[in-house]
Amino acid sequence: MKLVIDANELFSAIMSKGVGRQTKKLDILFSEKIKLFAPSLLFRELEKNETEIKSKSGFSDTDFNIFVGIIKLRIKSVSVSEFSKFLSKAKKISPHEKDIPYFAVALSLNCPIWSGEKRLKRQFKVKIFNTPELLEEFESLK
Repeated sequence: MKLVIDANELFSAIMSKGVGRQTKKLDILFSEKIKLFAPSLLFRELEKNETEIKSKSGFSDTDFNIFVGIIKLRIKSVSVSEFSKFLSKAKKISPHEKDIPYFAVALSLNCPIWSGEKRLKRQFKVKIFNTPELLEEFESLK
């Protein structure tokens, strides 16, 4: 299954580091049955929020860098040139400007988005899975 991951889901998975139900996010993140994609800006956002994420996750600088390196192997970064022709359509359906690149990637790949943001479900062009819904779908993929 192809899936676009939004920044909040990735950051939450990193910060959870094995806390209760959040470990399921890591299971999804590293499932071989799911191919993850994100606009390249996701990794810029990760760098911008590095200090807060490290603080909340308890990762050392070294461990954080290693984990991010692994994540970069797991999530395919999609450049603007790869989804630019979908930006105008994404702009029409995205409830917020910051989500436009995620919708454009999803439209370009014809796949859903993994996000806990309820406002993203206000449109009906792109399927949005929150974590519990994705866990249900994930169970059916086993």
